[in-house]
Amino acid sequence: MKWFELYKRPNLKQSTVDLQERNTKNNILPRWGNYKLKEITRLEYKEWLTDLSEHYSEGSIRRIHSIMSTAMHDAVHEFRILRENPISRMKIPKLAEEHKIKYFSVEEMEKLISIAKEKKAKYRESNQHYTLIYFLFHTRLRIGEALALTWDDINFEHAQVSVDKTCRYKDKGKEVVITSTKTTSSERIIEIDIDTLEVLKEYKKNQQDMYSKFNYYKKPENDLIFHTPTGEYWRANVIREQFKVFCKRAGISELSPHACRHSHAVHLLEAGADIKYISERLGHKSVETTYDTYTHITKKIERNALDLYKKYLKS
Repeated sequence: MKWFELYKRPNLKQSTVDLQERNTKNNILPRWGNYKLKEITRLEYKEWLTDLSEHYSEGSIRRIHSIMSTAMHDAVHEFRILRENPISRMKIPKLAEEHKIKYFSVEEMEKLISIAKEKKAKYRESNQHYTLIYFLFHTRLRIGEALALTWDDINFEHAQVSVDKTCRYKDKGKEVVITSTKTTSSERIIEIDIDTLEVLKEYKKNQQDMYSKFNYYKKPENDLIFHTPTGEYWRANVIREQFKVFCKRAGISELSPHACRHSHAVHLLEAGADIKYISERLGHKSVETTYDTYTHITKKIERNALDLYKKYLKS
């Protein structure tokens, strides 16, 4: 941990520090904390990565491995503790296709949105949950990005959303901190379709009605789009639990709000949208990131395109 404090923390954003500290505490130290560095073997480390694949996504495993790899690299080149890095150029296990990403079909999406529109919640007069779920499906924003939005971020004239901040959660989600987005590429202006724009307009009117009609519904000082009845930032874990309730009512898989992000990308790909456009819309660093994330979808599209090409040649 001393290595982390001296070599990692000063060069990282606080959100990244929190993530890496969590991965170190929850995964690395329980497995390797009692080892001397020279006792870590390549075979044993490879087996550990395989074990992680039973519980984590490929991206999460890469993040965990990155911490270990950097530490071992510094043990060789900075501290001269080791003569060589036993885990250099280690390949991350490829997960089974069904474990890579989870998303809703178009039919499941429509069921979920329809259920969210039903007024069964405690604050049934509000359209907030319906609007948030509709918005997540049609914009591909991360849940933290959506919950940090203010009305100033919506350009109704040009049908655009400005994404430049996100909610970060400390103390097991009890404290909300607003920071810049995940990466520089995550800062973006995205186009929204006319239907989504209309849903936002209707919700804004509904929100104003809630402020004027009900004393328990407070307007936030920072003009948040999505907020608690007391005018505060939503905690992501609260939204996730409510999201699962809607999934259960709809009779579909109980996924997290992040599945809306995957669903939007998959639907765009299946509709034939250009992958570069999708990559920019998602705020990915590169097209390669988008392609790797949705490999099984892009491969399917490539096969379909090849089949169409063959049919064309035979016609």
